[in-house]
Amino acid sequence: MEQMNRTEGLRALIRQGLQAVAHNDTLAHLGDRSCYVGMSDIGQHWECPRAALARKVLPTTNSLERLLTLQRGHWFESGVGQALTSLGLHILPQLEINWQHQGVPIKAHLDFVLVWGAPVNAIRILEVKSTDKLPTSPHDSHLLQLHGQIGLLVKAWNKPVFSLRAEDGTLLHEKMTFPQLCRAQLGLEMPSTAAKTSIEAWLLCLSMKEVKAFGPYGFNQAMLDTALDHAAQLWGELADFRAGHITLAQADCAQGFYPLCSYCEHNGDCPKFPQGVQMPQWEPALEKLAALKEQRTALDSEIKEMETVLKLVHRQAGTRDWVDTGNYRFRMSVAAGRTTLDKDALREELTEIFHAEHLGDTDVDTLLARCERTGSPFEKLSISPIN
Repeated sequence: MEQMNRTEGLRALIRQGLQAVAHNDTLAHLGDRSCYVGMSDIGQHWECPRAALARKVLPTTNSLERLLTLQRGHWFESGVGQALTSLGLHILPQLEINWQHQGVPIKAHLDFVLVWGAPVNAIRILEVKSTDKLPTSPHDSHLLQLHGQIGLLVKAWNKPVFSLRAEDGTLLHEKMTFPQLCRAQLGLEMPSTAAKTSIEAWLLCLSMKEVKAFGPYGFNQAMLDTALDHAAQLWGELADFRAGHITLAQADCAQGFYPLCSYCEHNGDCPKFPQGVQMPQWEPALEKLAALKEQRTALDSEIKEMETVLKLVHRQAGTRDWVDTGNYRFRMSVAAGRTTLDKDALREELTEIFHAEHLGDTDVDTLLARCERTGSPFEKLSISPIN
């Protein structure tokens, strides 16, 4: 019992420290986020207006898990910055753009802006995101955030709306045009217009073991208009909420299956999920199931690591035979790949055959649909934490 209390005490100490770091970092670099619309707010509003509004008007939870996730993003970002700096590149970290759209104050914070002056004249924006698992495609909210950043950089190029801060939050440059800031901070001469510069943006997703880049993305007026429209909508909803004209229950929420619902800090009373059915007696069962699934995930990872090592051992042993260990033997072999049917290739082949046999009026898709078989429906259990 005493050991458990001391363990919890240490966890509480770490949580308090991370909370202090998060609070100080936010104040130093982002200021009072309730007074403006940020690019991440815009991205979130595109996917779930209720979550974006709730993040503006409700206090955030300060669980150790959330704080670790938040700080992991900062740590990854710091590591990427150190890697880029070590290469001697010209970098503007956390470049800030202050913009007004229909009376809405907007601030964009660009993680990294890489600058090459004459004769290259190129800009590369890097937005860093930390993830447990690398996505197969970028989230829509991240893409809108990135397009908003590159859009404002292009539109604001020659306007005194750019600022830059040191790592501790100290203001280095304020209310400069982009060429002025590059000259003052990097000693680089940039063209007088963005049109004379190659500008691209990349989304950099990092897990604990891998990194994946999405891009490049260029200036897109339609995406910028979408970002600015969502900024205006969120600002209007924020004003209505503060005036008591609407509640969170009246705000639109993400529809259908949305993978980030489980991570939302404000899903406890979200109207997306039916309210009123309370069965607290099943809480222990769900906790046990969640713990078992975590154990399974950890075991699967450990099994994969041991198998990888043993494959390497067998490969380096220089034999195709079994390796005797005493009570066990092992060897590595190459199994045939899984055979699958490429429906697109089959559709093309059938289309060519039908044309050759003068049967071009045959609907290939209908023919394939007649040959498909759908399995029996099955029950699926979905579990989502209430944050």
